Amino acid sequence: MRRPAADDSRQPPLADRPHEDRRAPTTAVLHCATVWGVMARLNPNAAFYRGRGFTLFHARGENNAVPYSPHFHDEYLICAQLRGEEQCTVTGKSHRFEAGDVVLINPHQVHTGNAGANAELEYISLYLDPEFVRQMADELEASTASPEFVHVKTPDHDGLVRSLASLLDFARTHATTGRRRRRRTRRRATDPLIPEPLPTRDPSLRAADTLTADAIVHDIAQRAFNAFSNIRTPRVQSSNRIGHRNIAQAINYIRTLDANQDPTTITLDDLAEVAGLSKFYFLRQFNRVVGMTPGAYLRTLRLCHAAKLIRATDRPIVDIALGVGFCDHPSFSRAFVRHVGLTPRQYQQMPAL
Repeated sequence: MRRPAADDSRQPPLADRPHEDRRAPTTAVLHCATVWGVMARLNPNAAFYRGRGFTLFHARGENNAVPYSPHFHDEYLICAQLRGEEQCTVTGKSHRFEAGDVVLINPHQVHTGNAGANAELEYISLYLDPEFVRQMADELEASTASPEFVHVKTPDHDGLVRSLASLLDFARTHATTGRRRRRRTRRRATDPLIPEPLPTRDPSLRAADTLTADAIVHDIAQRAFNAFSNIRTPRVQSSNRIGHRNIAQAINYIRTLDANQDPTTITLDDLAEVAGLSKFYFLRQFNRVVGMTPGAYLRTLRLCHAAKLIRATDRPIVDIALGVGFCDHPSFSRAFVRHVGLTPRQYQQMPAL
């Protein structure tokens, strides 16, 4: 049995421990893995955390070694492989990831996950919102406002793995403090004899915590993009390049749509027309080149749009579900769990940094 959160907080920082001693946050939000479209059992050895412009995910153990079907995100992904090995397909090419590797995935880049993974698998994934990256590129006076990674895999560079581990340590400490405070608040609401807590923390320290998390993420992003993207050399091709010219036209059309456009307004006929192909030939070629059917691609796009709205707004989940084209909350919730690994409510209530 794993130790309670109070004991876990006294462990040495993750970045300072050997790989075999790294343990998942005991305060984890429950995570549901996807086994080729089938939801696996709830897994306590995984956790999500949310910050301004980013999401952090940590997973370890046998239950996180189940394979993921082809999917994509609307965020950039920087992933540190801490332990174990896995085989993944990214943009139609097979890659083997081992401990110490850094994995770099662009928005809308179709990939699988965890194929052939072993029970020792452990990784930290940092998801960056495109707007976060655009602001960073502007601050750096980069040659392109929307850089993309040009490598899928690279050995650890400039301490990226250690920096991601440090970010996770910070997230674990911060989230634990928040939970203890919320538990005490709930107890006080039901028991008036519990005294008010002493003001042991200067409110300015809360802002300092946020600045620390933001600073770590900003540093990781700058190093990763400066070393492995076309942020300085926009003519260098992205690792997400589509080789089929007609299919690339359709994909580029999707990627350049207004971020506020409802993805349910995009139809298969529209995409085939953009590609200049008949609908049925377009369907076959899209599936072969991209790794997903156009229907699956558009459904994933709808779920990405929903996740973004949950992250960025306070709209009721049922309104978001209907707004992205689902007929009711239950069907949306099932699809969201298969896509993200959390229910919409769990995703909305991720521990914030």
